[in-house]
Amino acid sequence: MTTAAANAMFRFFDQNNDEGLSFDELKEGMLNVGTKFSEDEVKTFFNKYDKDRNGIIDFNEFLALCIDLNTNDSEKAVAQLFHAVDKNHDKSLTHAELREGIAQYTGKTVDDEEVAALIKQLDIDEDGEISYDEFTNNLLVKMAVAMKTK
Repeated sequence: MTTAAANAMFRFFDQNNDEGLSFDELKEGMLNVGTKFSEDEVKTFFNKYDKDRNGIIDFNEFLALCIDLNTNDSEKAVAQLFHAVDKNHDKSLTHAELREGIAQYTGKTVDDEEVAALIKQLDIDEDGEISYDEFTNNLLVKMAVAMKTK
């Protein structure tokens, strides 16, 4: 991920434009893109990257988060998740596969509207499905995997 891409993602989460991500901003940003995690899961993830323990993830801490999410282990975990969700093994996730995969992975059900919103976020080529590259190159997917595995 480039610094420019990380900066764009940081600005997306930084709702009040104060150049820092609060716990609430991270939690709400994750909800806005269709991820569903418990408050404890988000808090654990937040605390891992709030290195100076000031209650804010600044841009440098966010860059560290992005770098961690692009490690070989993280990429393997994201790839494994994709393959587990891709039931028909066509290297593309349909609406139904994504809904079932989210429910299986998070233990929480999602409705069609939530799945459609997630597809809209991830579907770069706008074909209505999520390709392997769209899934594995997305920072939000990597964050979701990291929150579950670390």
